[in-house]
Amino acid sequence: MKIAYLNSICQKYDAISNAIREEIGWLREAGHEVRLFAYACEFDDVPYTIVNREADVVFDPFFQDCDMAVFHFGVFYPLFNVLLTVPKSARRIVVFHNITPKHVLPAASHALIDRSFVQMANIAFADHVICDSDTNRNVLREAGVTVPASVLPLAVHTQLKAPAAKPSFADGVVRIAFVGRLVQSKGPLDLLTAVQHLLTHDKRLRLQLDMVANLGFSDPQMVASVRAELARLEAQFRRRLDARLHGNAPEELKLQVFTNADIFVLPTHHEGFCVPILEALASGCRVVCYDNSNTPAVSGGLSALVPTGNVAYLTAAIGVEVERVGSNAWRVDGDYEQAVDLSQKHLDSFSVKNVRANFLAFIRRQTASRH
Repeated sequence: MKIAYLNSICQKYDAISNAIREEIGWLREAGHEVRLFAYACEFDDVPYTIVNREADVVFDPFFQDCDMAVFHFGVFYPLFNVLLTVPKSARRIVVFHNITPKHVLPAASHALIDRSFVQMANIAFADHVICDSDTNRNVLREAGVTVPASVLPLAVHTQLKAPAAKPSFADGVVRIAFVGRLVQSKGPLDLLTAVQHLLTHDKRLRLQLDMVANLGFSDPQMVASVRAELARLEAQFRRRLDARLHGNAPEELKLQVFTNADIFVLPTHHEGFCVPILEALASGCRVVCYDNSNTPAVSGGLSALVPTGNVAYLTAAIGVEVERVGSNAWRVDGDYEQAVDLSQKHLDSFSVKNVRANFLAFIRRQTASRH
C-alpha cells in the first residue's frame, strides 16, 4: 500500500517529528511504501520529498496514486489544507496532537494559534482521527468535530531504565531535571523560583539542577531569562547549587540526565500528551507537575500534581519529594524499588512493542475500510 505522510517539518528534538519518523519506520517494516512530504526533514532513514507549497504535493505522482494520506496536526501549516485534495480512493487520516491555547503563550503567538484553531476545522474532511490521548479527543469533540476517533498513545522507548541506585544515594546531592522547550507555557521560571525558595529555607540542602532544552523551538527571550536566572542563583547559593542548561543536548545526554535525576519537575500549563513525564517515570524519578490538560492522565497517579501556576504549592511539592528521596525508606528500605515497579506497570501500555502493534492494527482496519 502507498501511504503519503504530510507535516510541515520532520526534525530532531521535536515530539511530532519523532512520532512521524517512528510511524513511517513501522509501516515500511510492515511492507508499505511510504513517503513524507514536508518543508524540511533531518532524518536520512525517512523517505521524503521536500516541497515549498501545497501544489508540489497535489501534483506529485506518488500522492496522486496513494492509498492513504496521513496528516499530523498540532499547529497551523499550509500543507494541512492538502487534506481536502486527497484522492477520493484514498483514506484520509489525521493524527491530532492538540493545539496549545493562547492564554499560556506570549501575545506574539496568538495570531498563529487563532489560525490553528480555524484550520482545525479541516479535520471534518478526515475519515478517521488518531488522538494521542483522551484529552485531545475531548478537545475535538468540544470543537464540534465528530469524525470517528481512536486514542493511540505515543511510544516511550525502553532504553530508559531506572538504575539500581541514584547518584544522590552516595553523595547526598539531590538532582532535579527539567526537559522541555524554554517557553512560557512550560513554566521554567516557576521552577527556578521554587528552587530559590527551597535553598533559602533549607541551609543544608544541596541541589544539582539540569535543564535540557531544544533552543531552536524555544523563545529567545525566555532562553536569555533562564540563563540569567541560573547564573544569579549559582552566585547566590554558590556551592549548594550546581545549575546547568543543556541547550540542544544530544539524546545520550538527555537520557543520562533522566537516569541520574531524583526528581523531574515540569510546571507546564498545557500538554496534549507529554512524553517527558513517562521518560522520567521510566528512569525512576519522582515527578512534580501542574495539574492541567493531559498531565493527570499520562501520570497514572504516579506524579505529585500541583494547582497550575501556584508556585508556593510547587515549591512545597518539590520539598516533599526532596525529603522523600533523601530518606532511608527511599534509599535503603525498598520504597525506591517499589516506586520503580509501579512505574513500569504503568509504562507497559506505552511500550514501543504495544504501541507499534496497536498502530499497525489500526492501519489494517483502515485498509479494510477501503474495500
